Amino acid sequence: MQMLGLLIIVVSVTLCDAQCWLKIIESDAQGCTDENGVLHEFNSKWTTKDCQSCSCSKERMQCCSLVSSPVDYDKEKCESIFYEETCSYKVVEKADPSKLCEVHSYVG
Repeated sequence: MQMLGLLIIVVSVTLCDAQCWLKIIESDAQGCTDENGVLHEFNSKWTTKDCQSCSCSKERMQCCSLVSSPVDYDKEKCESIFYEETCSYKVVEKADPSKLCEVHSYVG
């Protein structure tokens, strides 16, 4: 029984790493309304301008980040730059942005 509990915790932590959020849909709703007030049909999917992949069902709207953020790199020597067009980061040297920095881990 303890192994089952441990497995549930491990799976939960893995799922939480995806940076998702969930909104329960009212039973009389005509679809899912996003943060900009746009109504999306049930059983539809879309990508937001802030790099989230969203889906709509009759029960819920769910959005998950498409971005992996760099967290373990030399922050004194390097900086991360976000590219909205590709929903990605690049970590470069502050003194010479043409040189990439090593990143040891990402979140998201």
